[in-house]
Amino acid sequence: MVDTPFFKLDHLTICHQNNDQKPIIDDVSFSLTQGQRLGLIGRSGCGKSVTSHAIMDILRPPLIRKQGQATLLGQDLFTLSLAEKRRVRGQGIFCIFQSPGSALHPALTIKQQMSEISTVTHQDKTTITDAIEYAFDRMQLPLRCLEQYPHHLSGGMKQRVLMAMALLLKPRLLIADEPTTGLDVLTERDVLSAMGIMLEETQSACLFISHDIRIVKKVCSDLLVMQDGKIVDRCTRDELTYRERAETTREIIDAMRVA
Repeated sequence: MVDTPFFKLDHLTICHQNNDQKPIIDDVSFSLTQGQRLGLIGRSGCGKSVTSHAIMDILRPPLIRKQGQATLLGQDLFTLSLAEKRRVRGQGIFCIFQSPGSALHPALTIKQQMSEISTVTHQDKTTITDAIEYAFDRMQLPLRCLEQYPHHLSGGMKQRVLMAMALLLKPRLLIADEPTTGLDVLTERDVLSAMGIMLEETQSACLFISHDIRIVKKVCSDLLVMQDGKIVDRCTRDELTYRERAETTREIIDAMRVA
């Protein structure tokens, strides 16, 4: 029996405005089922992050979407009103970017920000407090962090705060865009462990974006390889062998010495 995808990206094409040159993203399509962990890998500049921004509908000029649909539970996200898109972001799709500090308000404590996002779950104050403390415990964050501001926390701790937010909201789809870039090996391990716990508890699907195939193999069972804005290879983690893959995939494997 084939699982029915609850998220599907169809024929996404992104171009520069008023520019008929080669598209930045060229006819990209893929889908995810509940709980699936899909890796999107490729060299820096190949279009991975632009794809995630397009899904979230946060493209900035001069980039424009020329065509494509992003369907979550049968609803095309690109046709929603601004208010509807805001409702989808968080409990529908939650995105963790490479720079976690940019997603946290510098003038508010972590507790204030956790409490603010918790309001969308429509729980009473006591329940919200318990849920926040539970999320911090699961993400292995000390409760003292709740009284601190983002600049007091390390990069890895900020990423785990975002994971705790996702654990509260229980999104259908988590997009993790280079979440471990710039972290040392031990911090990277902690962040990946926290993300694994969050995904197991929420049963969210995950689109994990990275240029590091070593990390993607740890997280994801299925992989897409992007080059120059196109998907050039699709495979499972077990199918990631040297001779049978596309040239770009082989080059990435060689570069990371994991063949």
